Amino acid sequence: MYVTLFFVGLIAGILSGSVGFGGGMVLLPVITYFYGIEVAVPVATIAQLMSNLSRAAMGWREIHWRQAAWFLLPAIPFTALGALGFSLIDKTLMTRVLCVFLIVFSVMKLRNKIHLPAGKQTMLVGGALTGLINGLLGISGPLNSAVFFTLDLSPIAYIVSEAAAAAAMHVVKAVTYGKFDLMDIYIFLYGFFIGCAMMAGNFIALHLIRYARKKLYQQFVAIMMIAVSLWLFFFI
Repeated sequence: MYVTLFFVGLIAGILSGSVGFGGGMVLLPVITYFYGIEVAVPVATIAQLMSNLSRAAMGWREIHWRQAAWFLLPAIPFTALGALGFSLIDKTLMTRVLCVFLIVFSVMKLRNKIHLPAGKQTMLVGGALTGLINGLLGISGPLNSAVFFTLDLSPIAYIVSEAAAAAAMHVVKAVTYGKFDLMDIYIFLYGFFIGCAMMAGNFIALHLIRYARKKLYQQFVAIMMIAVSLWLFFFI
């Protein structure tokens, strides 16, 4: 079991370290298989928190702090607001609407048909939407990445800036789980173990993308976003 979890964590770390999202979708089914969904969600939260913190630390000089701060300003309270409506919506329908939005966004980005302003307004609106979806569905990675994708950053700057914002959101979720007694020392240690594997994957990924050409990398991320959205649309 531990060998499997370490290997899956390594793969999740390489994926999220390469494109900024997708790690949670690799982790959750496997952790759920071994521990059940009640344990899997907080375990994955700790693992992803460590993963995002490690990515931010590895490239902290290239983090766009101001944009990350504008993103988090609405994202954190809107995550709490979304959580209040968690039981009130059709999650399958909402997930599919989100997937269609991400696919359209990615296709337009590939065709160079979308040019959102890379400023405060985009980060504020994007942060609010991401926080709301995160609270309602527990899915924020692809949308979070889509918002930072509009900044037209270098591969490393995009990955580490998105990771800094995601880490703050995971801190809020981890504290919330602790307040509601959904986190104990064993869950923390399981998450820490998988998080170490993800950190190793992040290290590999960041060294690979450092030499990637910006235009080709952005096309790769857009294609991955379409693939992840299609997977979510048909299998969630």
